Amino acid sequence: MAAFIPVEKIQEYRDSTPNVMALKLQELEVTQFWSVIFSPKGIASLTKQDMTGFLSYRQNKRWREISRDDVTADMERLRAALLVLIDESRPVAERVNALEPGRGELAVPHLGKAKLTPLLLVTYPRKYGVWNDYSERALMGMGLMPEFEPGARLGDQYAAVNDVLAELATTYRVSMWWLDVILERVARLVR
Repeated sequence: MAAFIPVEKIQEYRDSTPNVMALKLQELEVTQFWSVIFSPKGIASLTKQDMTGFLSYRQNKRWREISRDDVTADMERLRAALLVLIDESRPVAERVNALEPGRGELAVPHLGKAKLTPLLLVTYPRKYGVWNDYSERALMGMGLMPEFEPGARLGDQYAAVNDVLAELATTYRVSMWWLDVILERVARLVR
């Protein structure tokens, strides 16, 4: 896919956000609530209802598509995986590689990048962005999507994508949450 969407669209969409305060309040509400649930103490007592709640648009207020597949069939495995995901003592690439579907030793069925990266965002909202179909399409359309070697692990890919997301958030002075909203809009321009 050739780059054909100017990166300046991010600034345009940033400037045309209808109600910035409402967006920031929504981000605070969601990240403050879920960062407690996805803390080590919260994960220790995580229930199926907690997890399905997060996957529901009604409660995460941002991602509609992540609720389709159930990740709660094995709650012990899910808790162990989430504890690794949020462990900041390890590089993010290593953590995501451990959870990579089909390859990671702690992989949980249906827990791929479109669910893992929102979990990272709500847990560490200043550090991690969302990598899903929308953000990937937007980055590709702007010519910003990193290229990966064949066989590259998901975590290594995410670390590279997140570097781009972090740079965009800094450059355009938006939070990772707001950038995710903007990239979804940009993705709609990509054909």
